[in-house]
Amino acid sequence: MTRWFKLLLVALVALVSAPAQAQELRPATDERGLVETLVPPPPLPDGYFTVHGLYADVRAHPDDARVAHRLADHAAVAVPEIAARLGVGAGRPMIITLAHLARDFQDLQPGHPPDWADGTAWPHRSLIFLRAPRLRPGTADPLEQVLDHEIVHVLLGQAFGPRPVPRWLQEGLAQVVAGEYGPETIQAIARGSLGGGLLGLEDIEHGFPVDAVRANLAYAQSADLIAFLTERHGDAVIPALVQQLAAGRPLPAAFRAVTGDDAQALDRAWRARLSDSPLRWTALAQGEVWLGLSSFGLFFGFLGARRRNRDRLARWDEEEALRDATLRGVSGWTTAGRGST
Repeated sequence: MTRWFKLLLVALVALVSAPAQAQELRPATDERGLVETLVPPPPLPDGYFTVHGLYADVRAHPDDARVAHRLADHAAVAVPEIAARLGVGAGRPMIITLAHLARDFQDLQPGHPPDWADGTAWPHRSLIFLRAPRLRPGTADPLEQVLDHEIVHVLLGQAFGPRPVPRWLQEGLAQVVAGEYGPETIQAIARGSLGGGLLGLEDIEHGFPVDAVRANLAYAQSADLIAFLTERHGDAVIPALVQQLAAGRPLPAAFRAVTGDDAQALDRAWRARLSDSPLRWTALAQGEVWLGLSSFGLFFGFLGARRRNRDRLARWDEEEALRDATLRGVSGWTTAGRGST
């Protein structure tokens, strides 16, 4: 049995036995990377066509031709723009598949995508899969926004190569670049901070909690950490940090090299900003927590405490201005010119 055959056999076993991952579906080991190189993706169903572009080709069913051309035009601008903002190369051309049917979205991928995903990325294959508009709810984010999110995954995955991309960096940047950092993010952080449940940098460095509520908080805090770093150190901090981490530098050393701050001190400053901000009272101010109060006694007790604390009421008045300032702080990271689906 030759050495290459043994490697291929090990790789096939790893591919079959590896669990499906959500959203960013990068290979877990070098052996799986070998299989990705040797095994072609599943063939397209009959009738699909391809719109060719410099940075990405879009494959779609003729019924989705208008959307396919729109995505191709968007990718032609978004890929180099996002790559420049991340400080990475544009990499090899991406292949974007717009799934016409739900079964196409499942069957055409080199693995098992999560049922809830509107898009997935396979960085080491340079593949992105999106659901066609008819397969998505009317309230879903614009398809170009989903595409930007997945482009970030591909570009970061290729820049890091065999090294894992820190989860907070991966998901935080994907949200901020795609323009998903907004009021819902702030609401998730506000709810988490009310219970004293904010996560630390160590909590989100290597993975996210399994619990859905805590995982949602981890996503929100990851985006806010990107915003915090940008506000504190300027737009150049993210490309520099990506370069350091992609080169294999440990996170504490990368933070110190790029920001001059100790990682623990930076973590404390970030969480202190969240805890002390009037944003933590957003959920209460908008009535979301009233439903969680267990009795009228707690309800009226809170009202009494609020009357006694005039300083807190004054801080509530600052909330909207602070939210606007926070969102403006990361506006330079969002990609302009997105259309609706």
